[in-house]
Amino acid sequence: MIVVSNTSALIRLSNIRHLDILQKLFEEIIILPAVAEEFGEKLSSWVIVRPVSDEKFVKVLSYSLGKGEAEAIALALELNADIIILDDLKARKFAEDLGLNIIGTAGVILPAKKRGIIKQVFPVLKELREKGFWISDAIIRHITKSAGEEVE
Repeated sequence: MIVVSNTSALIRLSNIRHLDILQKLFEEIIILPAVAEEFGEKLSSWVIVRPVSDEKFVKVLSYSLGKGEAEAIALALELNADIIILDDLKARKFAEDLGLNIIGTAGVILPAKKRGIIKQVFPVLKELREKGFWISDAIIRHITKSAGEEVE
C-alpha cells in the first residue's frame, strides 16, 4: 500500500506519543523532504523520504494551496498512492477532486482501535485536542460511537 503524508499527522501523533499508529496501520509512509525538515525529528526506517518529480504541477497547485500540501498531492498522484494523509480542508477538497483517497489525523484513530493498536479512541482524540489539534465535537462523537465507546 502506498501512503503519502503531509506534516500534520506526523507532528500531531508524535506530540501525543502515538506516531507508531501510522507504522502499524500502513507499515511505511512516504513523505517529502520538506515534510521531513518541518517534522524536525529523526525519522524511523518506515518513513521514506522522496521528492516530487513534477515541479510544474506543484507550482500550479501552489496558486491555491500551501507548498507542502501542493507537493504532497502532486507526489500522491505521481505515485498513484492508495491514501494521502491531509488535515487541511482546502487541500483535502483539491485531493478529493483529483481522485485521491484522503484520510486525516483523526481518521487513523478508529482503524487503530479496530486493529488493536490502541485500546480506546476517546482518550487519544481528547489528547490530540488538548495538544492543539482542532477536532469538532461532532467528529469526536462520530469516531467514539463508531468505536463502540460511550461518548463523554
